[in-house]
Amino acid sequence: MSGYHRLRPADLEALAAGPGSAHLVRTLRAGQVSKRMLHLRAVLDLADPEPTSAYFALLTAAVRRDPAVGPELLALPHTGAWLAVILRRLRQRPDCPTAPAASGRTTAGLEPPSGADHPAEVDLGYLGALAATAAIRAGLDFELTLPAPDGAVFLPSLGRARCGGIGPVTVSRSGDRVWVGSVEVPAPDEDLPAGAGVDRDGWSGLHRLTSSADGLGVELWLDDLDPYRDCHRLCATGRLDAAVVGRWQRMLDDAWPILVRHHRGHAEAISEGLRTVVPLQADSASAGVNVTSMDAFGAVSMTPPADGTALALGLLHEFQHAKLGATIDIEPLHHAEDRRYYYAPWRDDPRPLGAALHGVYAFVAVTEFWRTQRAVLPPGRSRLAEVEFARWRDRVARTCADIRAYGPLTAAGRRFMAGLGEVIDGWRDEGVPAEAAALAREAADDHWTVWRLRNRRPEARLVRRLAEAWRTGAVCPTITVPVAVRPADGRWLSRSPRLDLVRLRLADPARFERLRSGAERLADALPEASDGDLALAAGDHLTARDWYRRQLRQQPDQVAAWVGLTLADARLPDADAEMRADPELCRAVLCAVAESGAVPDPLELSRWLAPVTCASAADAPSPDESVPGDPPLGEGFPGVASGTARQGGPQSAGPAPVRSVAAQGRS
Repeated sequence: MSGYHRLRPADLEALAAGPGSAHLVRTLRAGQVSKRMLHLRAVLDLADPEPTSAYFALLTAAVRRDPAVGPELLALPHTGAWLAVILRRLRQRPDCPTAPAASGRTTAGLEPPSGADHPAEVDLGYLGALAATAAIRAGLDFELTLPAPDGAVFLPSLGRARCGGIGPVTVSRSGDRVWVGSVEVPAPDEDLPAGAGVDRDGWSGLHRLTSSADGLGVELWLDDLDPYRDCHRLCATGRLDAAVVGRWQRMLDDAWPILVRHHRGHAEAISEGLRTVVPLQADSASAGVNVTSMDAFGAVSMTPPADGTALALGLLHEFQHAKLGATIDIEPLHHAEDRRYYYAPWRDDPRPLGAALHGVYAFVAVTEFWRTQRAVLPPGRSRLAEVEFARWRDRVARTCADIRAYGPLTAAGRRFMAGLGEVIDGWRDEGVPAEAAALAREAADDHWTVWRLRNRRPEARLVRRLAEAWRTGAVCPTITVPVAVRPADGRWLSRSPRLDLVRLRLADPARFERLRSGAERLADALPEASDGDLALAAGDHLTARDWYRRQLRQQPDQVAAWVGLTLADARLPDADAEMRADPELCRAVLCAVAESGAVPDPLELSRWLAPVTCASAADAPSPDESVPGDPPLGEGFPGVASGTARQGGPQSAGPAPVRSVAAQGRS
């Protein structure tokens, strides 16, 4: 007997109001298993039957022997990732080359792996590996030939055999012994202790992390082996040594009690639904990256966390994404035809509706986390929690309101967003210290300034006209310049060294003072930060502005220096402030002038540009001024983007969604 997965209104209300129950997580996982069954059926319909028929026959025989192994293997996170990859390949027309997978992360010193350069038959071999694993777990004798790219065969939930060579390998079970080529596979043992997986005689087992607090436990694979763990090109690590695995275990032992004792509902959901952590490489520009793939329910990819609190927050945040993705698979929350982009204060790029909705749901939980932590942390450590609570409460409320006002939501989506709105409204009147509120506003201001400089583009022909007027010594014309939102290329997941320094100032004042005094080198502590950033974080805004000003005379297009200059000038008293034009216009004109002459003083140029008004492209009075060949300008952010730097920013009215023709396939 078959039927449809359904979520009741009460289920959506429970998810909106909190973490949802363990029973609800099981419902979501069951939906993912059914989705993967449909995907597997599609693979069998599309693929060459020669290899897949043998794989599927063994899988079917194993499930007949032990019916539980089928759902268990389909529920493995990277079974879903593999199905997504192979379906994309099988559906690709032969006359269309496969586009490289979009990298969710491009960081200094790290190069994401290249896309698939092997035939689809190699990817289909993962079905054989699933079948072999099912037969091993069901106690079924078999013999099966599998492709062995790079001389290795991975058996999901068991480990990897390195056989050498590059040809096919025979996997077999006879009695109690399992072989992959000449490598013997240890018998599956569900009672293995936590720790590093075994590495001997060509076999590598999966690492296992466990922790328990107040009667609630969690068990996780630390997966550095599965070939589909990095299908989104996030720079997964290679094999970890025992010392690194031990550090992850210690972090989990610090994190788990925080979740259990102060965020019990989230801990119960994570305990039920999270199965795998994929460790990512870290570098100075991207430490603290956490990512969840909608194809891999039950897995999270993470760089090494700074401490137990960071790991607790990362697990809570990412499992929100997993739950919402599984929810939308059962009950769509918005219509697909929306082409708008939304300002999301946790990303540097404009976000489509689905991604913005995901962000709101995850950051409601982040806000709740800091709301609780500020009450349980000792006074000296609660300052950061106060700032984070104030920051995310206000930012999430604004994006939630945008989605409710502009997003084409389904009836279920309207109910869900209303529930999130009620949660946020319940925090609105909670007081925070004045210092925390001020720092939260500065953090919001920082992000908005980065966002506008990355994504808002003044109309090119008028920029050239202004640059020519400056070069000839003319008076600046009084004109209106249309500004369009066009998502910038480059890293989507990024961090602000300025905010990192503020956090350091709050969490470790003594170290911050060592950096200020020169007793500790800034390049060693935060390689991405500059002396201007350090002065800005310390509140020395005049020194910071002067540093950024000099930097822009040398590198006129540097976004970080423009952000710092804008922020430092805006925080000075009115009598000392000098920026009079939008920073994105100043940057564009300065770069245009620098192409054929000396780089002017950015503050002098900003004063000269004071007569210019910037307007969202949709509001601009002269649409015929657009440059032939440019993409359509689209709808802008009314009420926020125009005016001087001191008038713009997050303290202004919240940005409305933007329609952009750039990068429409981006998620």
